[in-house]
Amino acid sequence: MKKLLVASLALASIGIATRLPAQIERSCRAEIVQLCGMTRDRDVIRSCLRDKYQSLSRPCLQSLMKMRSEREAGASSGTPYRYGTAEKQALDYYPAPSGGRPALIVFIHGGGWSIGDKASGTKNKASHYNGLGYAFASLNYRLVPETDPAGQAADIATAIAYLRAKSNSLGFDPDRIILTGHSAGAHLAALISTEPRYLASTGVPLTAIRGTVLLDGAGYDVPRQMANAGPMLGKMYRDAFSTDRATQKRLSPLTYAGAPNVARWLILFDDSRADSRAQSETLAAALNNAGEAARAVAVSDTSHMKLNRDLGVEGDVATALVDAFIKRAL
Repeated sequence: MKKLLVASLALASIGIATRLPAQIERSCRAEIVQLCGMTRDRDVIRSCLRDKYQSLSRPCLQSLMKMRSEREAGASSGTPYRYGTAEKQALDYYPAPSGGRPALIVFIHGGGWSIGDKASGTKNKASHYNGLGYAFASLNYRLVPETDPAGQAADIATAIAYLRAKSNSLGFDPDRIILTGHSAGAHLAALISTEPRYLASTGVPLTAIRGTVLLDGAGYDVPRQMANAGPMLGKMYRDAFSTDRATQKRLSPLTYAGAPNVARWLILFDDSRADSRAQSETLAAALNNAGEAARAVAVSDTSHMKLNRDLGVEGDVATALVDAFIKRAL
C-alpha cells in the first residue's frame, strides 16, 4: 500500500516541474512549494514527493489524485451512473460492443482506502475487456474518513446490486460477474467475496460472482499486516482499521475464508513484495482448504503500480493470466 501512495503521487506530480498546474488549489500549491522548494527539475519534484508525501495534508493529497483522475478521465468513454447519494457513490459503465448478454468485469480501484478514483482504474482495462466481448464497470466508493472499509464494502455491494438491477437495459448477464481489485481495492474485493453478508444485504447471490481477481493486495490479514508495518504504512492502516484488534479481524478477508466464498480466485502479487506474497499465499491456502479453487501467482519484472497499470496491455504476462482465468471461470 505504501508503494501505491508513493507511485500515485509521483504520477500526480507530472506537470509540476516547470510550474504548478492551475488545477491545484492554492493551499496545496503552497504546501508543495514549502516541502519541495521552487525547483524546475521534474525528477527533483518526484523524488521529493516520494520521500515526503506523508507531510502533505489529506486535502492536498486528494487534490493531487483528483487532478490525475480528471486527466485520465478525459480519455474515458464510459457512461457515468450514480448508485447512491454520496459524491463518491458513482460508477462508469462500458458496454460490450457486440451487444447480447455478455459477462461483466467489475473493477475496484486502490488508494489506501483514503484516496483514488474510478478513472484511474480503467486505463487499458475497459477497451481490452470490451474487445474480448465483455461489459466493464469501474466503481468509486466512499473514502476514509467519510467511512471505513466496512462502509466501502457495503458501497461496492450496493453498486453491484444497482448494476444487476439495470442489467437488461445495460446489456449484460447479471449472474456472470468477475470482480477485480487492486491494492486496497483487492482487499475490498476479497472482503465481499468471503463475507457473504455484504452482497446478501443488497440481494446479490454470492454465486453471481463467478470469479475474483486480486492484484497485489496486502491487507487480507489486517492484524498481521499492521504488526509488521512501519510508521507511514502503519498510519494508513490505523486510519482505515483503527487500533482495535477485533475491528481489524472483522475487516480481514482471511477471517471469513471458510466456506461459503466465491468459488474461483486468481491472486496475483508483485514478486518483489514480501508482504503481498505472504498475504496472498495465506489467503489462497485458506480458500483452497475451504474447498474453493484459489491460485496465488507471483508476477516478476513488475511493481505494485505497474501490475495494475499494464492490465489490458497486449503482451503483458499478468493480463494473459487474468484473461485465461476469466475464460475458465465463466
